[in-house]
Amino acid sequence: MGYELLDHVTGLLNGAGLRAGEEYPAGKRMEVLSPVAAVGLEALDAAAGTVRFSVRVLSPRLLGGWCCQVWAARVSEALTGAGMTCTAGEMDFLSGSDCFCVKLTAVLAVVSGPSGWTAGGRWQVFCGDAEQMGVESFRADRDLGRRLVGAHGQSGAVAVSPGSGGWTLELVQWADRLPEELPEPFTLTVREQGRQVQYTGCCWNGELVEYTQGGARLTRRGFALEREETIDG
Repeated sequence: MGYELLDHVTGLLNGAGLRAGEEYPAGKRMEVLSPVAAVGLEALDAAAGTVRFSVRVLSPRLLGGWCCQVWAARVSEALTGAGMTCTAGEMDFLSGSDCFCVKLTAVLAVVSGPSGWTAGGRWQVFCGDAEQMGVESFRADRDLGRRLVGAHGQSGAVAVSPGSGGWTLELVQWADRLPEELPEPFTLTVREQGRQVQYTGCCWNGELVEYTQGGARLTRRGFALEREETIDG
């Protein structure tokens, strides 16, 4: 369990034209003669359905630091294009291997099944027609604003006031850049197998960006007027 995740990432990088393999392979030490990527598994959050990878791009000193930086950009493009959120650190020089190195951190949504872990989230979130990548969590809270109602001459409550009010939304995601702004109001859609929930009349009220070792986490909070759920027959 877990090897299938490393195979998934190395396969993406090999498909992009960069020789890639696991970060700590068995056997004798290999000499780096051309740009390579070493892929490692940093963290797996089974409850959230996310896995964090480290991808170290190594390039021989004789090819110059620019070569390493170019390949790091290509790696970021390949992983982002495959639905992962990706951040890159500064370039270092490793005297022991005589190579330049750029470390990237990538986060992927995964699902556990009979054959192990596979890429792909359990559910998807869309703002308008734009799928939100790197989603960590979504929450919708409805406060009906109901209150206990008393009556003249009564010591206790005798009724409950009618409910009113819309929904408060919170969307948390890993993002290497802020998503494009949408014309408001917009529709937010949550999809999972056989089920879809739409929140209409949406608008954002605030944004919070947190920079962590795993990348940038974006939290957006806002409101929705209505909620509608449909289930595939």
